[in-house]
Amino acid sequence: MSRASSPKTFSDEAVESPSAAVIVANAVREGILHGTLQGGERLRQDAIATRFSVSQTIVREAFKQLVSEGFLKAEPRHGVCVAILTADEAWELTQLRSLIEAQSLEWAIPQLAEADLEGAGRILVELDKAKSTDRIIALNSRFHEALYAPARRALTLAMIATLRLNFERYLRFTWEETPHLEQSQREHWRILELCTKRDVARACSLLKSHILATGDVVVRRLRARPPRPPSEPP
Repeated sequence: MSRASSPKTFSDEAVESPSAAVIVANAVREGILHGTLQGGERLRQDAIATRFSVSQTIVREAFKQLVSEGFLKAEPRHGVCVAILTADEAWELTQLRSLIEAQSLEWAIPQLAEADLEGAGRILVELDKAKSTDRIIALNSRFHEALYAPARRALTLAMIATLRLNFERYLRFTWEETPHLEQSQREHWRILELCTKRDVARACSLLKSHILATGDVVVRRLRARPPRPPSEPP
């Protein structure tokens, strides 16, 4: 057995740390998504380590993951803080999503099997009945994932998952003031119909406008927000 593949080259901590770091990262991310951790709030590595009964090394790994996802912002000599929602970032996320997701759908449509289409349809039936914000957002993500997965483009799908997860903060921020939720669901059904017909051009065009419309709502609300008073933390 070569040195590179020998179990002796890995410490117990190296094996255990990733799962612990994932647990911490998931908990912090949920706190950010649900507003218990606010934009600009500083997170102390030692305090998080104590709360979860883990080492600061594990917390540091969790923070790295959340910084890469855009949930936390690293500041030299000041640790990390919860990233602040901005209109510019919402716009950029929306543009990237509209491009990458439309491309993924273009690749996926020729590969969609009847089972894929039927599965996506069942998700939309559930979405028609969903009431809670958490349930609607989860089903919405599942619908899009069901359409893109047959593309079998792992790198692209991973990018989409990260972008959609980061955009969820923005979606929740403006949820109660998003007037086009019913229209959004009608568009979901129409996208599925176009996929069933293998109408690649129109399906991708509608998907792109569908994503951009939601982003426009978020950007408008963020730009309409009154500026923070100078005394408030960033």
